[in-house]
Amino acid sequence: QTVIEACGGKYAEAQGIINGAGKTYTVKSGDTLSAIALRNGTTVSAILAKNPSIKNANLIYACQVIKL
Repeated sequence: QTVIEACGGKYAEAQGIINGAGKTYTVKSGDTLSAIALRNGTTVSAILAKNPSIKNANLIYACQVIKL
């Protein structure tokens, strides 16, 4: 079954799943971008690319919402 079939033929929804659209994570105290990336099957570079407001990969804040 393709992603499009799994989404009932809705191309936009399937594309969103493929691209990871809408997936976010709320930073908790003690989190690091590398740990968040590892837990979510992505990389720090990919997270930074989707979150241009993060200027320093070593400086994130609890309750900050980041795009994955």
